[in-house]
Amino acid sequence: MTAITNSTTAGTSAFLASQAQAGAIPSATASTTSQSAATGAVDTVTLSDRAQAILDKANADKAATAKLALSFDEMLQQRTDALTAKLTDAFKKLNVNLDDAVRLQVDKFGNVTAEGPWKAKIEKYFADNPDVAKELKEISGLNALKAANAALELYNKEKGSSAQGSKQQQSAWSNYNIRSMNIQTLSGVISLKDGQLRSAALDYIDSIADPTGAKAGPDLVQQQREVASRLA
Repeated sequence: MTAITNSTTAGTSAFLASQAQAGAIPSATASTTSQSAATGAVDTVTLSDRAQAILDKANADKAATAKLALSFDEMLQQRTDALTAKLTDAFKKLNVNLDDAVRLQVDKFGNVTAEGPWKAKIEKYFADNPDVAKELKEISGLNALKAANAALELYNKEKGSSAQGSKQQQSAWSNYNIRSMNIQTLSGVISLKDGQLRSAALDYIDSIADPTGAKAGPDLVQQQREVASRLA
């Protein structure tokens, strides 16, 4: 039960009671306590479980509507940031050295494998926390989807306005198919480095779409080498 208290006159009590009887307030049990009309009485309205449920749903709908206003990239970034914070905290408690990149791979069943000297600790953590493993799988999948969309944009750019079946279109189509297969291969690969979760699929397509490294940052060459080693 939730009590809503406000200063009012005794007339408010009568109004609330009449509204409850008329059904305007859903099953509201208007438990009102009036001290005095002259002194500005405090009326307490105790909502029924059904009325409280309606209010809770309204608040939940409001929060859901706010999330709908977010773009795909914003939504993905929010989830990635939240998972990054959770993994960083967990790995610190496990004494995992975060000065080095922590490389993870999640398969289609949600099983997470790791590399390096902390492999056993990390894999046990994900096995003991299936909800975190599930979130990693979903974020990896969303990043792969984003990479696939970038590959499609590259295809449309490379084929340009060339005629159907032209050499330019065939070349663009061939590149698109190769990139799509590589994205699929890298879809479950993700690394935690410098306080950021990075998708290998996104690093791969960014290295092609953005060869100057504006998106990738100063470690472009190293990222390209890591991606190449995973595709070998």
